[in-house]
Amino acid sequence: MPGFAVIPDIPTRLCADDAVDLHLHTFESDGVWTPAELVDHLAEVGIRVAAVCDHDTQRSVVETIERGARRGVRIIPGVEVTVRHDNRQWHMLVYGIRPDDERDEAKPFLDLMRKQETQLRELAQRNVVRVEETGRALPSLAKVVGEGKMWTYPEVLNTMIAEGHVRNLTEAANLITELGGRFNCDLPIEEVVAAAHAGGGICVMAHPGRPDLGPAMTAETLEKLLGDAPIDGLECHYRTYTDRDTARFRSLAGMHGLLPSAGSDSHGPGIPVWPRPFRAVWAKALLERLGIEVDDPETGPVWAPGMDPAALKPPRKSRHRNRRHRLGLGPFWRRRRS
Repeated sequence: MPGFAVIPDIPTRLCADDAVDLHLHTFESDGVWTPAELVDHLAEVGIRVAAVCDHDTQRSVVETIERGARRGVRIIPGVEVTVRHDNRQWHMLVYGIRPDDERDEAKPFLDLMRKQETQLRELAQRNVVRVEETGRALPSLAKVVGEGKMWTYPEVLNTMIAEGHVRNLTEAANLITELGGRFNCDLPIEEVVAAAHAGGGICVMAHPGRPDLGPAMTAETLEKLLGDAPIDGLECHYRTYTDRDTARFRSLAGMHGLLPSAGSDSHGPGIPVWPRPFRAVWAKALLERLGIEVDDPETGPVWAPGMDPAALKPPRKSRHRNRRHRLGLGPFWRRRRS
C-alpha cells in the first residue's frame, strides 16, 4: 500500500452522522463556485469535510484548503481526471495529492495534471481558430481568460455567446462539433492510477452509475477495469442515485474490497444541486485513509435503504397502466389508441 501524507488540518475526527461531501467543483473547471463562496456555504450548512475535485485541474485546491481551515471546514485535495479504459471515457476522482506537493513521489502525478491542462488549452486554441475562420471573431476572449485557464468549456463557449454568434451553450457546442472540434482529452487510466498511487493518492471512480456519460458500470466492466488498473474505490452515494443504485455499488465495492465514497458533484448554488450532507460513516474507510477518524454508528447499520432522505425515488408506474395490465388490456388498449 503506497504511503500518503496526512493533511495537517481540522477536523480530524468525525461522528458517524457528521456531514461530508467529497465531490465538488469550482469556477476553475466547469463550475461557478469561487473558493470563498463554496467554503462559506459549507460552513453555513454544517458540512465538516469536503473535497474540491475540479475536472483535470487543481487550481482552486490550495486556496480552498486555506479558506476552509479558517472556517473550520476540512478540505481534501482532489481532482476529477478524465481517463480512458476499454475504448471509452470515465471520470476518476484522485484524492490526497496537493498541487503544491514538493515530494518526489508526487511529481509523476502532478506532471500528468500539467500535461492534461496543456492539452486542454491547445484544444481550446484550435477551436478558437476554427470559429474565427468562419468569420466569427472572438475579441473579448482575452479579457475573459485573463491570466487564468482557457478551455473550450466554459471560456470559449461563453465568449461565443457574449459575441452574439450563438444564443446558448448548446448552439455553441454544436457549432464547435460541426467545425470538427472537441472539448476534452483523456489519459490512460493505468497511467493515472500508477502515478497517483506513487504519490500516495487514492483513486475512486466517479458516478459509475451515470448512464448519460456512457453505459453504467456493471460487475463485468468493473472486473475488467480492476484487471488493468487497481483503483481504490467507487462513488457509491451520488446525487442521481436511488437507494437501489447505492445498494448495488456498495455491494460491488464490498465484493472487491473497494472504498465507498459520497459526493454531490455540485458545480454551483443549485447547479445542478447544492452540496449534500452525506453521513461521514458512509465513506468511513476512505476518510480514514485520508487521516480522518470516523466513529461507528451507535446503533443500526452503516447504511440501509431509506437512510438518505435526498436519494432519488424511482419513477412510479401509472395507476391506470397497472390496472390495464391486471385486466389484460395492455396490448389491446395500445392497438386501439394507435
